[in-house]
Amino acid sequence: MELIDLIRAKSDDQPSYLLKDHLMETAARVEAFHRFYMENIGNFSHRIEGETFEALAAAAIIHDLGKIDYNFQKKLRSEEDDGSWKILEEFLSPLKPMKRSPRHEIISIIWSTFLLGNDENDAVMRTAILLHHYNEYFINEKDLMELIFTYRDAFETYLSFIIERRDELERFLEDLLGYIKDSIQSELIDSAVKRIKTTMDFDKPEILLTKIREYDDDISDFAFLYEPEEKSLDFLVISGLLRKADYSASAGVDIEMFSEDVFQDIEEKIKSRIGGEPWQIGLINDFGDSEKLVLVAPTGSGKTEFSILWASRQRRKFIYTLPLRVALNDIFMRLRDSDGYFRSDEIDILHSTAFIEYLREERRGRDTDFDGMLTSARLLASPVLLTTPDQVLITSLNYFGSDKVISAYPFSSIVIDEVQTYNEEMAAVIIKTLRMVSELDGSILVMTATLPPYFRRFLDSMDFKVLDVSTIPGHDIKNLDMRRHVLRLMEEPLFSDELEVSGELDGLIEENAGKNILIVVNNVQKAVELYRNYSDDPQVYLLHSRLLEKEKSRRIREIKEKQREDKGLMVISTQIIEASVDLDFDVMITEISTIDSQIQRWGRIYRNRDRDYSSTEPNIIVFTGTDRRTSLIYDRKVVDATRKVLRRYEGRALDYQMEKNMIEDVFREDFNGMSLREVYENRIDEILSDLDYFTVEKRTQAQRLFRNMAGYKVFIPDAVLRYSESEIERTFAELIKGDYRLWKNILTEIEERTGEKTTMWDLRRVLYEYSINLPVFYEEKSDFWNRTTGEFKGFYVWGNIDDEEVELIGELGLDSVFGEVESSFIL
Repeated sequence: MELIDLIRAKSDDQPSYLLKDHLMETAARVEAFHRFYMENIGNFSHRIEGETFEALAAAAIIHDLGKIDYNFQKKLRSEEDDGSWKILEEFLSPLKPMKRSPRHEIISIIWSTFLLGNDENDAVMRTAILLHHYNEYFINEKDLMELIFTYRDAFETYLSFIIERRDELERFLEDLLGYIKDSIQSELIDSAVKRIKTTMDFDKPEILLTKIREYDDDISDFAFLYEPEEKSLDFLVISGLLRKADYSASAGVDIEMFSEDVFQDIEEKIKSRIGGEPWQIGLINDFGDSEKLVLVAPTGSGKTEFSILWASRQRRKFIYTLPLRVALNDIFMRLRDSDGYFRSDEIDILHSTAFIEYLREERRGRDTDFDGMLTSARLLASPVLLTTPDQVLITSLNYFGSDKVISAYPFSSIVIDEVQTYNEEMAAVIIKTLRMVSELDGSILVMTATLPPYFRRFLDSMDFKVLDVSTIPGHDIKNLDMRRHVLRLMEEPLFSDELEVSGELDGLIEENAGKNILIVVNNVQKAVELYRNYSDDPQVYLLHSRLLEKEKSRRIREIKEKQREDKGLMVISTQIIEASVDLDFDVMITEISTIDSQIQRWGRIYRNRDRDYSSTEPNIIVFTGTDRRTSLIYDRKVVDATRKVLRRYEGRALDYQMEKNMIEDVFREDFNGMSLREVYENRIDEILSDLDYFTVEKRTQAQRLFRNMAGYKVFIPDAVLRYSESEIERTFAELIKGDYRLWKNILTEIEERTGEKTTMWDLRRVLYEYSINLPVFYEEKSDFWNRTTGEFKGFYVWGNIDDEEVELIGELGLDSVFGEVESSFIL
């Protein structure tokens, strides 16, 4: 048996497990992307030269040769080996002295010293190979001398092995290159193979070994590596493509799936769905060719349809971002339905719990390949991708793997919806990322109902064109001129510092009896305390972020259904309702917050009506006093300015333009000789400067920083045992309460106990549905660790919860089980 048929890249229970097949599949992805690039070159905003593609294909062919290693190959063999290991073991025996081998991508660099040349392209590819998996050189200097200094014994052993086995390895490479050339009929692959044959020099390992042993000062020059500088977008695009080719080959999915057919007949579909002459089509005909655009339009006016039309004009893949998973799921189902705009194989969704949407699809009878869909989404290969911003807009944090996302920017139309929801830290991260997209000439559409004034200067500096529909006549835009709100201000706080509720509240509820009332407070503790006063009434609901996910979804669903039929409904909620849920109430009673937060809250009132609010009775009642807890959550200077501006508008019927003006008025207010807008601009400038020196190693770290929550996911198995009627789910909870931690063992045990099979994805859904996300400070301020009995797949397992506490969590949320001392520390 020949070497080429013995050396593996993976264990033999996976497809393409032989190294020759994985390298061929990776090269085939580079070839497929090159073909795609040439067919769509007019729509790519970043040029990649032919020689670079040739070098990239060569890198794909050699990137995993470091897997030719005794320890690596031994790990892939099972006890029932067919005898091939004995042959391979003897061949690899010179490597046995390496008790612990370096990572395979580091060994691949040894191969690159005599298979690649030494020009700039070769240096770039050498570094791309080194970083196609995470290792210390993501941070450390990328230099051959540095690698040898760190792994001197391994380098000497491996070079000696190549010298000793030169004849066999030369034959292996001849076989490998011939196999790949014969398997992929392509000029690019032919050129890449020829490139390797031309530069391949088996005398070099001996020269390098001599230099190492003689401590030669010129070792770094022997084979250059590229050291990315501050602005290395060209390199990041290339290294990202190599990583995507490698990962998509391993997963058996396409590296790119876009086709312009995805937007076929899109205008007709939108006309059919909306009816009449949609304003979006008229506006896109006038302004749609702009690659950097800001759309300012009212809530509920149809901005999503505008974004689809804009993306169709850009003729690139469509990446739509929204920070709210619940709303994103709703849009995914709407766009993917049988009467939506895209076929199910054209659109994917990507966020931390996106797999649940695919589970729902499967239950509707649709054939669903979970792994394939999620992998395609993660690789940004999908033609249309709905995602949260932490998946695609935090590359400016320089985490390992950001190159995979950056490589997609030159062929993407990126939409950033609800931009007003980001605080100044998150805004700075997005602005810096937009600068990277802009530098690659990518297409960006920012959408909002209320553009924060402090965003404007940064968008102007990148030459964004702003389309404020309130300033563009001739388009019949829903909710643009409608007067929907009348304000009333209560000159006191809704809560005292001791959490006592204002005596005015009952009277206000009584005055609005028979209407659907939404009460919004500024933290979970207040919501729970208030709800306790009305919990006997079945028409009263509690909503906040620290309910069990399953219970939260049930309540939102039930509230939506009741709203269609009943009056007299009352929902007590935190800010969770500001932008994530499409609900429509008659009256709001709310605590004061910043003006942007207020207007988002007001958007839930008189939302889906077809005529002006004609009553003189206020339908927005704001308690304008502040207590200690509100002062700790919101910027006091903006709250003070908000209070001042609200007084000017009290009693007036407000339309969209007036509410936009209120935001402008607040940020024009003076603070220490500067406008609030300037204060925020300066703050963002400071953060942007800090980001120049900032990097994190892992994507998860970057995501936690961006979400500004660094939260803990807590799974409560006793809640499953109490509320679930599924024997499989209850058995799963019992196993997790115990010490089962491997999927394989869990699935086997469940089948033995219940007689039924289940899947890892179904059990992941259970984890999510019976979990609660906690801010990171809870770990310090509460009895977090005494309640934690273990960890499982990123969830902390709270296994020390008694029956009474489970009932409280189910009704009121997690904060309800905290004692008096804990509650006094937690907002």
